[in-house]
Amino acid sequence: MINKKPELLSPAGSLESVYAAVANGADAIYLGGKKFNARNFANNFDLNDIEKICDFCHLRGVKVYITVNTLYKESELNEVIDFVASLYTIGVDALIIQDLGLAKVLFKYFPNFPLHASTQLTSNSLSDVNSLYELGFKKIVLSRELNLDEVKYIKENTKAEIETFVHGALCVSYSGQCIMSSMLGGRSGNRGRCAQTCRLPYKLVKKGETIKEGYLLSTKDIQTITILPSLIEAGIDSFKIEGRMKTPEYVAGVTAIYRKYIDLYFSDKENYSVDNEDIKDLLKLFNRGGFSEGYYNSYSGSEMMSIERPKSWGLKLGFVDTYNKKLQKATIRTREDLVPGDGIEFWTKNEPHPGTYINRPSKAGEIITIPLKNEVEKNDVIYKTFDKKLDDELKRSYSKDTRKKEIFAKLKVKKDENMYLNLYDNLGNFVFVTGETAKKAETAPLSKEKIESQILKMGSTPFKIVNLESDVDNDIFVSISSLNNLRREASEKFEQALIKKSKRESVKKLKYQPKQNEPIFKKKMNVLVDSFNKFNIAVTYPLVDLIYVELYDGIEKDFGKISSVCKYEGKKLYIALPRINRDNSYLKVLEGLKDYDFDGFLVRSI
Repeated sequence: MINKKPELLSPAGSLESVYAAVANGADAIYLGGKKFNARNFANNFDLNDIEKICDFCHLRGVKVYITVNTLYKESELNEVIDFVASLYTIGVDALIIQDLGLAKVLFKYFPNFPLHASTQLTSNSLSDVNSLYELGFKKIVLSRELNLDEVKYIKENTKAEIETFVHGALCVSYSGQCIMSSMLGGRSGNRGRCAQTCRLPYKLVKKGETIKEGYLLSTKDIQTITILPSLIEAGIDSFKIEGRMKTPEYVAGVTAIYRKYIDLYFSDKENYSVDNEDIKDLLKLFNRGGFSEGYYNSYSGSEMMSIERPKSWGLKLGFVDTYNKKLQKATIRTREDLVPGDGIEFWTKNEPHPGTYINRPSKAGEIITIPLKNEVEKNDVIYKTFDKKLDDELKRSYSKDTRKKEIFAKLKVKKDENMYLNLYDNLGNFVFVTGETAKKAETAPLSKEKIESQILKMGSTPFKIVNLESDVDNDIFVSISSLNNLRREASEKFEQALIKKSKRESVKKLKYQPKQNEPIFKKKMNVLVDSFNKFNIAVTYPLVDLIYVELYDGIEKDFGKISSVCKYEGKKLYIALPRINRDNSYLKVLEGLKDYDFDGFLVRSI
């Protein structure tokens, strides 16, 4: 039986996105500082911003996680530690970490600061997860490439909290293992500077002949509201939405839809169904040729790819019926409503595709005529790329501070006693204040209902009183202003108490002192090979000191020769273990090699 709702974790690449996520139901948000995070080109935050965001979120019961999820150089470590020390004091709820060296330092210096293992750590097996948990990580973000059975098995056999991605971009490579951007463009994804080389056009060539071309490595985004019950029943602790580079409207819309369906499952599990209008809204917000459900229920395939275009497509609107070149007008058949301000794009044979804005409303099914300078052809597909009505609704959703923390109150108004108001929550936080002395009413007493209604008016505060216990005499009088002052003072004190509780005591200046290694004067070379032929080349070079051999197909029949040659040539021999270990199948191969002479293993997974 599922007792606990999964956390809904939303991205925030701007202050507006913070408000959008909070207003639309996020339980937690994740964001990055100006440095040291894997989205270097997002509108990241300085420490003052982060502190304000933490205060804003904590007053509304929302957690804040900071991404410190790139790999660091020795020269940067003290700067990273200083940054983390500030985050610790500010009251950040947890850090998302990739660098295991940094994690080891942080466990030592900040033992009470929760760390989450980034998806960049490529946690794709139970042994990966449990190893990270034993190191001290509280929550593990699994690789996006796992299927639902694997996720469920891991969750059932670990004490760690498990987080998975439920919506947004999907990498073509294994999480944390892609170096394509670094190799082709000198911009490392593990340093937060991915150039998204997988979103570029490529040709697939076989024997000199092009058999496919387009955006061959560009994956569709994932959506999972269609399979959300299965994810919930797998016991996943946190549902993560990708998109720190996306707009606040995207954050608002996606967060609201996932909030709706998580709540729907827990309120009416038997009647869980997905409204097609919500799928359409997700498509309008961002999609690359539709969505896939990721790897949860499938291995891989062309249905996961967006070969025609790597950018957002929008929602299919209709088709061109005719084009009058002389009048520069297109007649189109629509299947969606249109309002002034909507943006549409015509998918012509050649790019760039022409687009325009709508200036008059129409209903789905109508044939409409619009001015268009660019020539189009009959049956060219048209997409709605901007939905004015949806965009306005989403902007309104976070333009006002509507998210309130639910609290409780006890009120006492007794004759000839000071008024008393106690505010508290279900987490053990409380304050109490006293006000003016209540007097016996000489003419018209103030009713209990009127007194209570004044206390319940929390207005622009971040609180909403959901239960008020009151002990009020019948024949008393207090001024409305005194009641307002009592409520105002209590809410201000409660706000201060919550903010104070979320902070931590500052730590003394820390300085990491790296161990000084002995200088190495003799140059040596280590070589990694993945075939017997490559081994035969590498072993002939005098400068090569150590050879790593991958577990390639057929290694069992070659390994006796490899071992003998290395021993004869005085080379060290190591077996390179796989980076990805999901089924332990490599153990069978190792079983056949254990009797040969070799020096050790190259370990490449957690």
